[in-house]
Amino acid sequence: MKYLNFYYYLIAGIFLFGLVFYNWLKQKDYRKIISKFNEKDILLKTFGVKYFGKESEKGKILNSEGFMILLKNGLYYVGSFDKREVFIPKGKIFSIAITDHHKGEILEKECLAFYFENENGEIDRAAFSIPYPEIWVKGIKENLILDKFFSIRREILSEENLY
Repeated sequence: MKYLNFYYYLIAGIFLFGLVFYNWLKQKDYRKIISKFNEKDILLKTFGVKYFGKESEKGKILNSEGFMILLKNGLYYVGSFDKREVFIPKGKIFSIAITDHHKGEILEKECLAFYFENENGEIDRAAFSIPYPEIWVKGIKENLILDKFFSIRREILSEENLY
């Protein structure tokens, strides 16, 4: 019985150590990414963002989780583990859609899809699941949008199947 209690404590200790270590790694990455930018240029920042990829990228949707930063000159995302980077410059976002699908697949929950002009000058679409999306949409609209015809709309496929 003594040994059984010892193993419970050992497992609990290993679990707590793992949580602390994981949090330390995330904070280390966070500080490294933030240090790339001037603090005055950062308007919003968050982690826990899921990136589902760009329409122009071949293959199925991605499931990259990482950090997003709203800068005065654009929107920046970097993955925590895959280090995938996306930058959408100021003035290149045409519209934002609240959607539940991307690349022809239904997503587990609604997310934001940004329609923007990519490096090749073509219209592209990138989808992100962002904590507190209302705050991000407001910040993007106020700081990155130059087009007076900018739109925010809903593109929900799952509602079409209800009727």
